[in-house]
Amino acid sequence: MTETQMPPWRRILPATRWRVLVFLVSCLAVGAAVGILWAVFASRPGYVVADDLGASLNERGIAEIFAADALFSVLLAAVGVGVGVAGWLVFHRWGWWVCLITVITAGLAGLVAWQVGLLVTPSNFAERLASAVSGDVVAVDLQLHAKAALLVAPFTAITPVMLLAAFWPESKDMAAIADTGMDEPEQA
Repeated sequence: MTETQMPPWRRILPATRWRVLVFLVSCLAVGAAVGILWAVFASRPGYVVADDLGASLNERGIAEIFAADALFSVLLAAVGVGVGVAGWLVFHRWGWWVCLITVITAGLAGLVAWQVGLLVTPSNFAERLASAVSGDVVAVDLQLHAKAALLVAPFTAITPVMLLAAFWPESKDMAAIADTGMDEPEQA
């Protein structure tokens, strides 16, 4: 395909930049989908409003607040592994760049998941509690209490990259370079 036959959007970016951009956008879209999953499936306990208009949360409800963090961590672990495997398959010929690209992309996907999850859930707990009457159950806002959970995706993304780098069969190009003995010191 000659340059004149290429569509204009394809001529804008060289192939390598285009590949990184498509990978980044794809991973961010997965992060957004995971954020929606987190918002839908995260347990959000509710405060029960008493007759004196005091609100209380039982012990199980307190534990369920942190279950949302655990679910977020599990979802980001799956995202990280997926980004790591996909990053290796797309960029394994780029050397150490595969590590950098997958870690950064997985971290950004985690941030997108967090923000999208917060965007799609109500965040007006104080207003809802203030307008509640006796007997109402007011669900808490979805929050990420353990910000360290954002590091799960980058850590799990680098794991498949390291394992695949160690056990992936060597390509013929790399084997040819190794056979030349270029890394061995010259003998006198």
